[in-house]
Amino acid sequence: MRKRFLFAGILLAAALVFCGPSKADSVVDFSLSGSAITATFSLPQTFTPATTLGTVVYVFNVTGTLAQCGCASYTYGTIDLGNSGPGVWGFGSTGHTMNGMVFPGPELGIFVSGLFTMNPDGTVTLNGGTWTLFNNAGSEVTLTATVISNNVGVPEPATLALLGLGGLAIAALGRRKTA
Repeated sequence: MRKRFLFAGILLAAALVFCGPSKADSVVDFSLSGSAITATFSLPQTFTPATTLGTVVYVFNVTGTLAQCGCASYTYGTIDLGNSGPGVWGFGSTGHTMNGMVFPGPELGIFVSGLFTMNPDGTVTLNGGTWTLFNNAGSEVTLTATVISNNVGVPEPATLALLGLGGLAIAALGRRKTA
């Protein structure tokens, strides 16, 4: 019986040494701050956009905050992210139609080089950084994109399931031996 517990302990230690951390998705927190607008929202660091036109990706119904409406929580109908341009932003209370597609409002547009990377599989990976943006009226805002990694040192569920099954098997062996 002692040998079984020793063997089970060695297996448990080996399983804990070789188990990998669970990989959760990283997110990017966006913050626009300036005299004209103060807004925040978060997106997954890598995601498939709702649609793409050229170097612009469109994301629908993103919840964030918008200081101008006094809202603690606010839903943007469309967020347009452009990966080119000198650094411009725009906000509109209504959506728009482009190339026969209807984009719901309210709409927040951010266009700056280096904002994201287009991946070959059609996904987009957002980059972190800080940029100064202007709108068509010359209002300046600071865009801060912060990548927040959610990788935590938690064993994969499959590893925990195997450990649990091993523990049950040892308990069953011990119970059968004493009976």
